[in-house]
Amino acid sequence: MNNNLTEKLYPISDNYIKKLKENWFAQQQINPHKLKFIEMANEWFQSTKLNDLTGWQAFPCRDIIIGCTNFIESLIQKYSWKIQILPCEYAYYSIMGKRPTNIGELQPGVPLLVSVPAWRYCDVDPRWDEILKECEQKKIDIHIDGCWFQSARGLNFDFDHPCIKSFGMSMSKGLDLTWNRIGLRWSRQRTIDSITMLNKFDMVNESLTACGYYIMKNLDKDYGWNTHGQKHNELAQKYNLRPTNSIHVLREEGTNKLFGIGKLLSETTQ
Repeated sequence: MNNNLTEKLYPISDNYIKKLKENWFAQQQINPHKLKFIEMANEWFQSTKLNDLTGWQAFPCRDIIIGCTNFIESLIQKYSWKIQILPCEYAYYSIMGKRPTNIGELQPGVPLLVSVPAWRYCDVDPRWDEILKECEQKKIDIHIDGCWFQSARGLNFDFDHPCIKSFGMSMSKGLDLTWNRIGLRWSRQRTIDSITMLNKFDMVNESLTACGYYIMKNLDKDYGWNTHGQKHNELAQKYNLRPTNSIHVLREEGTNKLFGIGKLLSETTQ
């Protein structure tokens, strides 16, 4: 296999993405008001034409987050690590000593933090209906880390389930925008936590929102797939792998092992 077909899932850093970064530092930028950024980001994240995401209207409370890690850590802090995660979540949790709980064994009343799409599937967990049913029965609140929506296509997902209390999305996953982590959290009802306080007292670094505004003005929400979708499929055929719903990832037939193609897609001239 090509050395650029990697086990690590690198983001795409094509010429256009690199140029965006160069221009950001070289040119004078607009510094939007916080409310203008939130309004624009809310529209931008919903503007995808490659996914069918519904239920946004049930989450009227919108706050700026410094990437989805900020979303995760705010929940961890609020609940003093008394949260649940499912198997095959990000290494972040195991590094911090948090062990997963299997579906069917979830603890009643303990909030569940879950990734949608799940990186392992590059899609919604196929047991999602089972997860929702168990959470309904055990009165478990769900909080969704939606960072992989940035690189997704073909997803059908309704946020408006009574167990889902909040979800967060950022701009960085799949595309090499990790140098500026910014996004939004949507909540059914605003509660007091670190993100609420960050927004209430205008403590978000203005350079982050200015950069996020610049990115949204210059980058279509579905840029990854619209630009590199054909190449994604060509690489799958070339290496006898399966396409996935995440632009920078292919899957091995049978073993379901994932391979990153971010470096190969980055070679595409734009």
